[in-house]
Amino acid sequence: QQHPDGVQPWRLPVKDVELFHPDLVRSAGGASGVRIRFRSDTGSVRLRVRRLRTYCRYDYDLFVDGAFVASHVEDPEHPIALAGLSEVPSRFPEAMARAGDEGSELMITFGDAAPAASREERVFELWLSTAGPQVVTGFWLDEGASLAPAPDPRPLWVTHGSSISHGTGFDAIFSGPGCPAGSARSPSRSWPAVAAREAGLNLLNLGYSGQCHLDQAVARTIRDLDGVAAISLKLGINVHNYGSLSLRSFAQAALGFLATVRDGHPTVPLLVLSPVHGSGWREDGSCSALIVAPDREAVDPRYPTLSQMRAELERVVGLLQRRGDDRIAYASGLDLFGPDDFAAGLAPDQLHPSPDGYELMGQRFAQLAFGPRGRLLPGRLPPAPTAVPAKAAAGAWRTSSSGAAVATAALGRRGFR
Repeated sequence: QQHPDGVQPWRLPVKDVELFHPDLVRSAGGASGVRIRFRSDTGSVRLRVRRLRTYCRYDYDLFVDGAFVASHVEDPEHPIALAGLSEVPSRFPEAMARAGDEGSELMITFGDAAPAASREERVFELWLSTAGPQVVTGFWLDEGASLAPAPDPRPLWVTHGSSISHGTGFDAIFSGPGCPAGSARSPSRSWPAVAAREAGLNLLNLGYSGQCHLDQAVARTIRDLDGVAAISLKLGINVHNYGSLSLRSFAQAALGFLATVRDGHPTVPLLVLSPVHGSGWREDGSCSALIVAPDREAVDPRYPTLSQMRAELERVVGLLQRRGDDRIAYASGLDLFGPDDFAAGLAPDQLHPSPDGYELMGQRFAQLAFGPRGRLLPGRLPPAPTAVPAKAAAGAWRTSSSGAAVATAALGRRGFR
């Protein structure tokens, strides 16, 4: 979106923004997976951004020729302190009321992007901050440096899901010792980003924090995309948290969502993922008004539990397979993040993975979807030497192949203002 002072990245069609729920619009402003990708012989990169949310941390990653160079982190300008997770429901209204508060400008500097002795042209990929919306107001390279777009030739993988796909937890909104880590370590380390990098894919991340509710506006967005090689849909947890669909309507909404996506991509490999493991009450309990804890002892039979959601999504995929769709597959979210991971302490807020948990999920998904017997694009990865146990999560962050660009930079010779 063009602003008087710059450009704001969005993860939905700006021309149709009024068709989306306002809460989804707020989430789509967080640029999860959005990158500026270009070719240059510069040795440094500077980016100026205007913060559009004051309580969010803003962080940025730079890769050069597929190798990680550095991260830059800016703490929240006006944080919302949390004494404990029990405060989340009562503090959410404050966060939503402040979601439109604009902050100050930031200057993001990567001064050692390439060795001075080898200033040949390289592909740069600058990952924008995930949690808060931003306007890019300036971009500079070294004086006299070359600059050209760097289109990404790799297959395009589109994924849709909740905050876990977005890469953000409660700590993307709240701060303080009472708010455990529940976000990816940095923009390039969400589980979709890790999986895309391992499999050599161009990632388009349509994970929306709190806003994966099988909305037809999102289904139409995916339907209308061009050049898609693979699609994954990680469904369920937000419907459970908010009670946005009943047990009667959940599977039917999933069928309608899938039918809309298939209208535009009838033969593209499509993987449906059910919810990852939830804290004890979520597995066999229905929705809660408190999100972080049950607000009643008895299960409301009108709303699905996580266990029921997995059964329903598996049933829906099986139905479509029997009706002739041989390019659709199902995987349980428990295969990505299960009870052993909770027991290993990899979900400190009892809902979102820890930073290490996100990387573990990415490694597992890469094998499940893109390994020798992958359910999306098989053969893009060699067999895993051993299964990745929970306690060895993300011990090595692989940077051998580049993540991919959602947006290719189309900039002037030495930047723009």
